[in-house]
Amino acid sequence: MFSRKLIHPHQSYRIQGDLYTLINPIGYGTYGSVWISKTQNGEYVAVKVFDFNQSSNNINVNERLNSFNSEIQMANRLLNETEHVVTMYGYEFQSKYNLAFIVLELADELFLDRIRILHKKHLSSKYSDSNDFISSKDRQNIWVQLVNIILALHRHGVVHRDLKPANLLYFGKRLKVIDFGSAQDEFAGYSGRQRIGGSRPYSAPECFSGQIPITSKADIWSVGAILYFLTYGKRPIYENPRPPNGVSSTSSNLVQDILHHCLQRNPNRRPDHQWLAQHPLTKSSRLGFLNWLRIH
Repeated sequence: MFSRKLIHPHQSYRIQGDLYTLINPIGYGTYGSVWISKTQNGEYVAVKVFDFNQSSNNINVNERLNSFNSEIQMANRLLNETEHVVTMYGYEFQSKYNLAFIVLELADELFLDRIRILHKKHLSSKYSDSNDFISSKDRQNIWVQLVNIILALHRHGVVHRDLKPANLLYFGKRLKVIDFGSAQDEFAGYSGRQRIGGSRPYSAPECFSGQIPITSKADIWSVGAILYFLTYGKRPIYENPRPPNGVSSTSSNLVQDILHHCLQRNPNRRPDHQWLAQHPLTKSSRLGFLNWLRIH
């Protein structure tokens, strides 16, 4: 567990000169905890805390430090991608407490909470267009944003490696990605510097094998796995595009096509980013959805 003496509600820390007060924890991850926090000006932010005082979850201090450094490096690289990536306001390692902090913009809603609401709405609708987990319109709107996210990462040579529902947040209508603790440079897989691990089955199979380079094709797998969840309400536990046991395949041929291409265990058989961007499921609603976002 994380150090309770140092990390508790109403404890304040100065991070790059600004005072932040931790209010309530909103999540615990592999490498740290995340807190709703308040600035001196009364504004609310999220503060991610890395505790180097002890190891937990079989994660040693060096791995925790690597995660902190990776998150800072990738967040700095993606600072201009504010439409798709959660904004980092500041960070600091404090040797006095042996803690590290990252200050982030605070989301309005968890992705999973929004999906639960959309599922209930779909079930109660008199005009339900399918037996899928959420409506085809809602699914397509989310899919377009997922594609935009991985296109943004790809533009900056970043492989997230841990794209999953828990690492997506809503800011109003806009979807953004968080948690770059496992991320790597796009070419790190060819240099022998890649790390092993992720979140099955959302992380690609090669993230766990250590036998082949981890490239941007890993994020292609992940968005396919998230689309599978949006379609069937379950994770692709068998790591292939087949629907869960006892569930019929989606009636959407376009979704079936993407799942078939993305959920390939061999990364060389997965499509590239431009294929996804030009796919009819993406392209048919992309312009209209982006215009809608600008208006709202």
